[in-house]
Amino acid sequence: MRKETYNTIQDLLEDASFNKWALEENSSETSSWNVWINENPTNETLAAEAKDIIVGINFKKETVTKEKVDAEWEKFTNRIQTKELESNKTQEKKSKKPLNFKYFSAAASILLLISASVFIYANFSNVTHKTSYGEMLDVTLEDGTLVTLNANSEISYQKNNPRNIKLSGEAFFNVKKDLATKAKFKVETGDLTVEVYGTQFNVKTLENKTNVFLEEGSVLLNLNNGEAQKMIPGNYIEYSSTAQKIIVNKNLNSTNGLISWKNGNLIFDNTSLEDALAKISETYGVKFKYNKLENKNILITGKVPITNLEICLNAIKKSTNINIRKENGILVVYKN
Repeated sequence: MRKETYNTIQDLLEDASFNKWALEENSSETSSWNVWINENPTNETLAAEAKDIIVGINFKKETVTKEKVDAEWEKFTNRIQTKELESNKTQEKKSKKPLNFKYFSAAASILLLISASVFIYANFSNVTHKTSYGEMLDVTLEDGTLVTLNANSEISYQKNNPRNIKLSGEAFFNVKKDLATKAKFKVETGDLTVEVYGTQFNVKTLENKTNVFLEEGSVLLNLNNGEAQKMIPGNYIEYSSTAQKIIVNKNLNSTNGLISWKNGNLIFDNTSLEDALAKISETYGVKFKYNKLENKNILITGKVPITNLEICLNAIKKSTNINIRKENGILVVYKN
Protein backbone atom coordinates (compact mmCIF):
# COMPACT_ATOMS: atom_id res chain seq x y z
CA MET A 1 0.00 0.00 0.00
CA ARG A 2 1.36 3.45 -0.98
CA LYS A 3 2.23 6.12 1.57
CA GLU A 4 0.70 9.59 1.47
CA THR A 5 3.84 11.49 0.47
CA TYR A 6 7.15 10.75 -1.22
CA ASN A 7 9.70 13.56 -0.92
CA THR A 8 12.98 11.82 -1.69
CA ILE A 9 14.38 9.06 -3.87
CA GLN A 10 15.03 7.04 -0.72
CA ASP A 11 11.29 7.11 0.07
CA LEU A 12 10.59 5.43 -3.26
CA LEU A 13 13.45 2.92 -2.98
CA GLU A 14 12.07 1.71 0.35
CA ASP A 15 8.54 1.28 -1.01
CA ALA A 16 7.75 -2.30 -2.07
CA SER A 17 4.86 -1.19 -4.27
CA PHE A 18 7.06 1.27 -6.19
CA ASN A 19 9.72 -1.41 -6.67
CA LYS A 20 7.12 -3.64 -8.34
CA TRP A 21 6.10 -0.76 -10.59
CA ALA A 22 9.74 -0.01 -11.51
CA LEU A 23 10.42 -3.65 -12.35
CA GLU A 24 7.17 -3.77 -14.38
CA GLU A 25 5.69 -6.49 -12.22
CA ASN A 26 1.92 -6.86 -12.13
CA SER A 27 0.45 -4.86 -9.27
CA SER A 28 -2.99 -3.57 -8.32
CA GLU A 29 -1.40 -0.16 -7.68
CA THR A 30 0.30 0.29 -11.06
CA SER A 31 -2.30 2.75 -12.30
CA SER A 32 -2.12 4.80 -9.09
CA TRP A 33 1.65 5.16 -9.52
CA ASN A 34 1.14 6.42 -13.07
CA VAL A 35 -1.35 9.00 -11.78
CA TRP A 36 1.06 10.12 -9.02
CA ILE A 37 3.95 10.46 -11.49
CA ASN A 38 1.89 12.63 -13.84
CA GLU A 39 0.81 15.00 -11.06
CA ASN A 40 3.90 17.22 -11.36
CA PRO A 41 7.45 17.31 -12.83
CA THR A 42 9.06 16.71 -9.43
CA ASN A 43 7.27 13.35 -9.04
CA GLU A 44 8.28 12.39 -12.57
CA THR A 45 11.94 13.20 -11.88
CA LEU A 46 12.01 11.33 -8.55
CA ALA A 47 10.35 8.28 -10.11
CA ALA A 48 12.71 8.19 -13.11
CA GLU A 49 15.84 8.41 -10.98
CA ALA A 50 14.59 5.85 -8.44
CA LYS A 51 13.65 3.46 -11.23
CA ASP A 52 17.13 3.81 -12.77
CA ILE A 53 18.65 2.79 -9.44
CA ILE A 54 16.28 -0.16 -8.93
CA VAL A 55 16.71 -1.49 -12.46
CA GLY A 56 20.46 -0.87 -12.32
CA ILE A 57 21.03 -2.93 -9.16
CA ASN A 58 18.85 -5.84 -10.28
CA PHE A 59 21.34 -7.28 -12.72
CA LYS A 60 20.06 -9.64 -15.34
CA LYS A 61 20.92 -13.19 -14.40
CA GLU A 62 22.26 -15.13 -17.32
CA THR A 63 22.52 -18.91 -17.35
CA VAL A 64 25.75 -20.33 -18.71
CA THR A 65 24.88 -22.45 -21.75
CA LYS A 66 25.87 -26.10 -21.98
CA GLU A 67 27.90 -25.37 -25.16
CA LYS A 68 29.94 -22.69 -23.35
CA VAL A 69 30.57 -24.96 -20.39
CA ASP A 70 31.63 -27.83 -22.68
CA ALA A 71 34.05 -25.56 -24.52
CA GLU A 72 35.62 -24.34 -21.30
CA TRP A 73 35.76 -27.89 -19.99
CA GLU A 74 37.57 -29.11 -23.11
CA LYS A 75 40.21 -26.39 -22.88
CA PHE A 76 40.63 -27.03 -19.18
CA THR A 77 40.96 -30.80 -19.46
CA ASN A 78 43.40 -30.50 -22.36
CA ARG A 79 45.68 -28.36 -20.18
CA ILE A 80 45.47 -30.86 -17.34
CA GLN A 81 46.18 -33.81 -19.61
CA THR A 82 49.18 -32.02 -21.17
CA LYS A 83 50.67 -31.32 -17.74
CA GLU A 84 50.05 -34.89 -16.70
CA LEU A 85 51.79 -36.34 -19.76
CA GLU A 86 54.81 -34.07 -19.28
CA SER A 87 55.20 -35.03 -15.65
CA ASN A 88 55.00 -38.77 -16.43
CA LYS A 89 57.51 -38.83 -19.29
CA THR A 90 60.34 -40.03 -17.06
CA GLN A 91 58.42 -42.50 -14.98
CA GLU A 92 56.26 -45.51 -15.59
CA LYS A 93 52.58 -45.03 -15.10
CA LYS A 94 51.12 -47.70 -12.78
CA SER A 95 47.51 -46.63 -12.91
CA LYS A 96 45.44 -43.94 -14.49
CA LYS A 97 42.40 -42.48 -12.80
CA PRO A 98 39.60 -41.20 -15.06
CA LEU A 99 39.00 -37.50 -15.12
CA ASN A 100 36.03 -36.25 -13.10
CA PHE A 101 33.98 -34.64 -15.84
CA LYS A 102 31.44 -33.30 -13.37
CA TYR A 103 34.20 -31.48 -11.46
CA PHE A 104 35.64 -29.86 -14.59
CA SER A 105 32.21 -28.77 -15.81
CA ALA A 106 31.56 -27.06 -12.51
CA ALA A 107 35.03 -25.49 -12.52
CA ALA A 108 34.47 -24.02 -15.96
CA SER A 109 31.15 -22.55 -14.83
CA ILE A 110 32.84 -21.01 -11.81
CA LEU A 111 35.53 -19.44 -14.01
CA LEU A 112 32.87 -17.83 -16.18
CA LEU A 113 31.00 -16.51 -13.17
CA ILE A 114 34.20 -15.10 -11.67
CA SER A 115 34.90 -13.27 -14.94
CA ALA A 116 31.43 -11.75 -14.87
CA SER A 117 31.86 -10.74 -11.22
CA VAL A 118 35.20 -9.05 -11.95
CA PHE A 119 33.58 -7.08 -14.78
CA ILE A 120 30.74 -5.91 -12.52
CA TYR A 121 33.12 -5.01 -9.67
CA ALA A 122 35.41 -3.03 -11.98
CA ASN A 123 32.53 -0.92 -13.23
CA PHE A 124 30.62 -0.44 -9.96
CA SER A 125 33.55 -0.06 -7.54
CA ASN A 126 34.01 3.21 -5.66
CA VAL A 127 36.62 5.83 -6.55
CA THR A 128 37.81 8.13 -3.75
CA HIS A 129 39.95 11.29 -3.78
CA LYS A 130 41.01 12.64 -0.38
CA THR A 131 43.18 15.45 0.95
CA SER A 132 44.97 15.87 4.28
CA TYR A 133 45.32 19.05 6.33
CA GLY A 134 47.26 21.71 4.44
CA GLU A 135 46.73 19.98 1.09
CA MET A 136 44.66 20.82 -2.00
CA LEU A 137 44.00 18.58 -4.99
CA ASP A 138 42.80 19.18 -8.57
CA VAL A 139 40.86 16.24 -10.01
CA THR A 140 39.55 15.73 -13.55
CA LEU A 141 36.63 13.29 -13.52
CA GLU A 142 35.93 10.79 -16.28
CA ASP A 143 33.24 13.05 -17.77
CA GLY A 144 35.62 16.04 -18.01
CA THR A 145 34.36 17.84 -14.89
CA LEU A 146 37.10 19.69 -12.97
CA VAL A 147 37.08 19.46 -9.17
CA THR A 148 39.33 21.41 -6.80
CA LEU A 149 39.34 19.69 -3.41
CA ASN A 150 40.13 21.81 -0.36
CA ALA A 151 42.15 20.62 2.65
CA ASN A 152 40.80 17.79 4.82
CA SER A 153 38.12 16.94 2.26
CA GLU A 154 36.95 13.90 0.30
CA ILE A 155 34.87 13.03 -2.76
CA SER A 156 33.75 9.55 -3.78
CA TYR A 157 31.69 8.07 -6.60
CA GLN A 158 31.09 4.84 -8.48
CA LYS A 159 33.50 4.33 -11.36
CA ASN A 160 30.68 3.96 -13.87
CA ASN A 161 28.88 7.08 -12.58
CA PRO A 162 31.24 10.03 -11.99
CA ARG A 163 28.30 12.47 -12.17
CA ASN A 164 26.96 11.44 -8.76
CA ILE A 165 29.44 12.67 -6.14
CA LYS A 166 29.46 12.29 -2.37
CA LEU A 167 31.34 15.13 -0.65
CA SER A 168 32.81 15.57 2.80
CA GLY A 169 34.55 18.91 3.37
CA GLU A 170 34.83 21.55 0.65
CA ALA A 171 35.22 21.48 -3.12
CA PHE A 172 34.78 23.74 -6.14
CA PHE A 173 33.12 22.15 -9.17
CA ASN A 174 33.41 23.21 -12.81
CA VAL A 175 30.90 20.79 -14.32
CA LYS A 176 31.27 19.58 -17.89
CA LYS A 177 27.96 19.55 -19.75
CA ASP A 178 26.91 16.15 -21.06
CA LEU A 179 25.60 17.23 -24.44
CA ALA A 180 24.84 13.68 -25.58
CA THR A 181 22.64 12.46 -22.73
CA LYS A 182 21.84 15.70 -20.88
CA ALA A 183 22.77 13.78 -17.71
CA LYS A 184 22.53 15.76 -14.49
CA PHE A 185 25.48 16.20 -12.14
CA LYS A 186 24.81 15.71 -8.43
CA VAL A 187 26.82 16.46 -5.29
CA GLU A 188 25.50 14.84 -2.11
CA THR A 189 26.34 15.92 1.44
CA GLY A 190 24.67 14.80 4.64
CA ASP A 191 22.36 17.82 4.44
CA LEU A 192 21.36 18.20 0.80
CA THR A 193 21.95 17.30 -2.84
CA VAL A 194 23.13 19.87 -5.38
CA GLU A 195 21.70 19.09 -8.81
CA VAL A 196 23.05 20.72 -11.99
CA TYR A 197 23.60 20.15 -15.70
CA GLY A 198 26.69 22.25 -16.35
CA THR A 199 27.86 25.07 -14.09
CA GLN A 200 30.43 26.30 -11.56
CA PHE A 201 29.74 26.23 -7.84
CA ASN A 202 31.34 25.76 -4.42
CA VAL A 203 30.07 23.35 -1.75
CA LYS A 204 31.25 23.16 1.85
CA THR A 205 29.84 20.77 4.44
CA LEU A 206 30.92 20.96 8.08
CA GLU A 207 29.29 20.28 11.46
CA ASN A 208 25.69 19.66 10.35
CA LYS A 209 25.73 22.61 7.96
CA THR A 210 26.25 22.87 4.21
CA ASN A 211 27.12 26.09 2.36
CA VAL A 212 26.61 26.42 -1.39
CA PHE A 213 27.78 29.32 -3.55
CA LEU A 214 26.82 29.48 -7.23
CA GLU A 215 29.30 31.29 -9.44
CA GLU A 216 27.83 30.47 -12.86
CA GLY A 217 24.76 28.74 -14.30
CA SER A 218 21.88 27.49 -12.16
CA VAL A 219 21.42 24.73 -9.59
CA LEU A 220 18.66 23.01 -7.67
CA LEU A 221 19.18 22.12 -4.02
CA ASN A 222 17.20 19.12 -2.76
CA LEU A 223 17.23 19.66 1.01
CA ASN A 224 16.96 16.81 3.50
CA ASN A 225 13.81 18.39 4.94
CA GLY A 226 12.02 17.46 1.69
CA GLU A 227 12.06 20.98 0.21
CA ALA A 228 13.82 22.22 -2.94
CA GLN A 229 15.57 25.54 -3.53
CA LYS A 230 16.69 27.02 -6.85
CA MET A 231 19.81 29.20 -7.03
CA ILE A 232 20.99 31.88 -9.47
CA PRO A 233 24.57 33.17 -10.05
CA GLY A 234 25.93 35.05 -7.03
CA ASN A 235 23.51 33.30 -4.68
CA TYR A 236 24.94 32.03 -1.36
CA ILE A 237 22.95 29.63 0.83
CA GLU A 238 23.65 28.06 4.21
CA TYR A 239 21.48 25.12 5.22
CA SER A 240 21.40 23.71 8.76
CA SER A 241 20.44 20.05 9.07
CA THR A 242 20.02 20.61 12.82
CA ALA A 243 17.45 23.38 12.34
CA GLN A 244 16.14 21.63 9.19
CA LYS A 245 16.02 24.93 7.28
CA ILE A 246 17.97 27.49 5.26
CA ILE A 247 19.58 29.94 7.70
CA VAL A 248 21.31 32.24 5.15
CA ASN A 249 20.10 33.08 1.64
CA LYS A 250 21.71 36.14 0.05
CA ASN A 251 23.14 37.46 -3.20
CA LEU A 252 26.75 38.61 -3.07
CA ASN A 253 28.36 41.44 -5.03
CA SER A 254 31.89 40.17 -4.39
CA THR A 255 32.69 36.46 -4.45
CA ASN A 256 36.48 36.50 -4.02
CA GLY A 257 36.36 35.73 -0.31
CA LEU A 258 34.30 32.55 -0.76
CA ILE A 259 36.32 30.78 -3.43
CA SER A 260 39.75 32.41 -3.07
CA TRP A 261 40.96 29.28 -1.25
CA LYS A 262 41.23 27.39 -4.54
CA ASN A 263 43.91 29.89 -5.63
CA GLY A 264 45.88 29.41 -2.40
CA ASN A 265 44.62 32.49 -0.54
CA LEU A 266 42.02 33.56 2.01
CA ILE A 267 40.52 37.03 1.58
CA PHE A 268 39.17 38.77 4.68
CA ASP A 269 37.06 41.93 4.73
CA ASN A 270 36.55 43.24 8.28
CA THR A 271 36.42 39.63 9.43
CA SER A 272 36.74 38.86 13.14
CA LEU A 273 39.96 37.18 14.16
CA GLU A 274 37.92 34.29 15.57
CA ASP A 275 36.31 33.60 12.18
CA ALA A 276 39.60 34.05 10.32
CA LEU A 277 41.49 31.62 12.55
CA ALA A 278 38.60 29.15 12.32
CA LYS A 279 39.33 28.90 8.59
CA ILE A 280 43.00 28.27 9.37
CA SER A 281 41.93 25.48 11.74
CA GLU A 282 39.87 23.88 8.97
CA THR A 283 42.82 24.02 6.59
CA TYR A 284 45.61 22.84 8.89
CA GLY A 285 43.88 21.09 11.78
CA VAL A 286 45.52 23.36 14.37
CA LYS A 287 43.73 24.67 17.47
CA PHE A 288 43.67 28.25 18.75
CA LYS A 289 42.77 29.84 22.05
CA TYR A 290 42.94 33.42 23.31
CA ASN A 291 44.61 34.73 26.46
CA LYS A 292 41.82 37.36 26.50
CA LEU A 293 38.37 36.78 25.03
CA GLU A 294 38.21 40.29 23.54
CA ASN A 295 41.05 39.31 21.19
CA LYS A 296 38.49 37.23 19.24
CA ASN A 297 36.84 40.43 18.05
CA ILE A 298 39.94 41.97 16.47
CA LEU A 299 39.13 42.68 12.79
CA ILE A 300 41.30 41.65 9.86
CA THR A 301 41.19 42.84 6.24
CA GLY A 302 43.42 41.63 3.44
CA LYS A 303 44.70 38.58 1.56
CA VAL A 304 46.44 35.79 3.47
CA PRO A 305 48.32 32.95 1.74
CA ILE A 306 47.41 29.46 2.97
CA THR A 307 49.95 27.37 1.07
CA ASN A 308 52.21 27.38 4.14
CA LEU A 309 51.07 27.56 7.78
CA GLU A 310 54.05 29.61 9.05
CA ILE A 311 53.72 32.20 6.27
CA CYS A 312 49.96 32.33 6.87
CA LEU A 313 50.32 32.99 10.61
CA ASN A 314 53.01 35.62 10.05
CA ALA A 315 50.71 37.47 7.63
CA ILE A 316 47.88 37.43 10.19
CA LYS A 317 50.16 38.62 12.98
CA LYS A 318 51.35 41.60 10.93
CA SER A 319 47.81 42.50 9.84
CA THR A 320 46.33 42.45 13.33
CA ASN A 321 49.27 43.36 15.60
CA ILE A 322 49.01 40.14 17.57
CA ASN A 323 51.45 37.45 18.65
CA ILE A 324 50.83 33.71 18.45
CA ARG A 325 52.71 31.28 20.68
CA LYS A 326 52.54 27.50 20.73
CA GLU A 327 51.76 26.22 24.22
CA ASN A 328 51.12 22.51 24.92
CA GLY A 329 50.25 21.87 21.28
CA ILE A 330 47.76 24.78 21.08
CA LEU A 331 48.34 28.16 19.39
CA VAL A 332 47.61 30.92 21.90
CA VAL A 333 46.76 34.45 20.66
CA TYR A 334 48.16 37.47 22.53
CA LYS A 335 47.60 41.14 21.77
CA ASN A 336 50.87 43.06 21.34
